[in-house]
Amino acid sequence: MIRSTTARIKRLSYIAIVFFCLTFSGCSEPKEPWDLHTDQGISLMEQGKFPEAEKELNSARTVAEQFGDHDPRLIQSLTNLAILANAKGEPEQAETLLQETVAIYEQSPSPETAGLAVSLSNLGALNVTQDKFDQAQQYFERALTIREKVQGTDDPETIRDVENLAGLFVRQEKYDKAEPYLQRVLESSEKANEPESPKLVEPLNNLALLFRAQEKYDQAETLLLRALTIKEKQLGPSNPNLLGSLNNLSLLYSSAKQLDKVTPLLERMVTIAEEAYGKEHPRVAITLNQLAEIHRLHNQPEQAIPLIRRAITIIEKAEGPEHSGLTGPINNLAVLYLKTEQFEKAEPLFQRAISLTEETMGKTHFRVERALRNYAQLLRKMGRTEEALAQESRADDIREKSMPSPSTEDAKSEK
Repeated sequence: MIRSTTARIKRLSYIAIVFFCLTFSGCSEPKEPWDLHTDQGISLMEQGKFPEAEKELNSARTVAEQFGDHDPRLIQSLTNLAILANAKGEPEQAETLLQETVAIYEQSPSPETAGLAVSLSNLGALNVTQDKFDQAQQYFERALTIREKVQGTDDPETIRDVENLAGLFVRQEKYDKAEPYLQRVLESSEKANEPESPKLVEPLNNLALLFRAQEKYDQAETLLLRALTIKEKQLGPSNPNLLGSLNNLSLLYSSAKQLDKVTPLLERMVTIAEEAYGKEHPRVAITLNQLAEIHRLHNQPEQAIPLIRRAITIIEKAEGPEHSGLTGPINNLAVLYLKTEQFEKAEPLFQRAISLTEETMGKTHFRVERALRNYAQLLRKMGRTEEALAQESRADDIREKSMPSPSTEDAKSEK
């Protein structure tokens, strides 16, 4: 998304780093015609009244043009109109408007300014949304070069442009190219903060999740443990804000097949969630399902089954019996009953999983296909071959109509 010249970039502590937030610069008192048109246009846009907003923002642009080409109000008006065009689903128009802002900067006596870097970054972000990755990279790299020159290599705005390039490469799964940029973000944060500053948590997590994607599990573990330690010292050992860091670690250990390390983490997460939200909160159910899956992988169905049953009960009570969040746990419980040859318990659960997934996710969703194939396995084990063939035929039809899902040689759980 495009941002205004004074807006802050929002960042996520996940590997899929976002670029810009839809925010606008404020206007100071007293209100002049340009301010009034701009404020009204932004308000109308936020209400989804696009034609009315466009009229006001075009009026603001007309007023701004009277101030001269290099007045910041003209650039802001063009940027606001670009934001509107993007919101209307007109990225080509948004790009044209942003290119106008770049042209204005380039025609000024001193073109290489922080404002030009903002416009270039906005163009880069817009191109990312259109999957024009090569063009986006060029805009981001030019913005970064300007930032480094006019604001310094460790300025927060410069580092945000570094993050943009990292996010671009992550989006393309070019992890080796993203790595030096995320390393730089962390190093810059370490220079600016104390060794145990909470501000280090986000760059530590981002780089760790990149390492996980690269299967550099030892390096990822070191960073995630450091991030967790910082949060524990800041918040205490039982704060619910630790759940994200603990979950990152559990996912890492799962990816690395270090299942013995996952169980205590998930058990701790259950305890924290219960204490923070109550024993019947949906957040508890999510972790119970994760913990049950680890027990399943350890071939411990007797421990997994009561955990999933409890998760289902929590979700049903909190969200209702038709909630989409039930599809995974119901399928998982059915799979466990299939593995333990409790066929009479498994069959109604598979039927319910199929029906609920169709209702909440659509009849051609890959999870429907998976549930149908799981059900077919059960039917074969029960000697009901013709019925199994019918379910497999339905699954084949779904695969032909949608993107293929992984083959299901064995009954599959859902995370």
